Amino acid sequence: MVKKFLRWPFILSLVIVLALVGVWCYSYYLREIKVEPMELIVKALDTTNRATSYRFHVEASLITGGNKIDLSSLDGERGYDGSLYLKGQMTGQPVEIYQVEDTTYFRDPTSKRWMVTPGNNPLEQEKYMAEINPLSILKITRVDDLKFLGRQKKVPGRPYLLTCRPQVNNQFFNSYWQDPYYQLWVERGSNYIRKVSLEAAHRQHPQDKLTMTVDFYDFNKRINIKTPQ
Repeated sequence: MVKKFLRWPFILSLVIVLALVGVWCYSYYLREIKVEPMELIVKALDTTNRATSYRFHVEASLITGGNKIDLSSLDGERGYDGSLYLKGQMTGQPVEIYQVEDTTYFRDPTSKRWMVTPGNNPLEQEKYMAEINPLSILKITRVDDLKFLGRQKKVPGRPYLLTCRPQVNNQFFNSYWQDPYYQLWVERGSNYIRKVSLEAAHRQHPQDKLTMTVDFYDFNKRINIKTPQ
């Protein structure tokens, strides 16, 4: 009787360990193996496009004649109230812009003085440019050739990686570019798209390629953009 009694703690511990292992294995299966690519990209696009504020970094270049031409390298912020701040390089020129309510502030690269344009928004006509509004390249209405490439273990946060050939609801983009190919890094848990890399061919000169990478961070933070002094 004593020996049988002594076995029960061991058996109970073994059962608990096996149950915990089973829970971990099932959780691993859900995280690593049972990922539905279409479900993931729909959640990721919806979650990211609903963000009310964010910070970002954009790199864009043109590949033509075997040469790479840098188009833009910008850091930016989108405030919860729709305000915008951009700083960096566009077509080789320094750029610094504030858009607060209906007033735009451009820093003149030569004099370093601020040029103020009140009463309208000259950036409105370019609101679909990725440099002005990076989320505009994520207005995706359809995806083809969708692939799930698993977790990226060498990337911080080990995000999921998806690739696809999407249809983009972006008139400015579609006027110049076609056949885009996307890579999207999706943060596990939150479903935010933390990085987008795309390549597209020029409509009139398909041999020329646009390449662009956008990194997103600080989603839904309280970003207050104030006018420059």
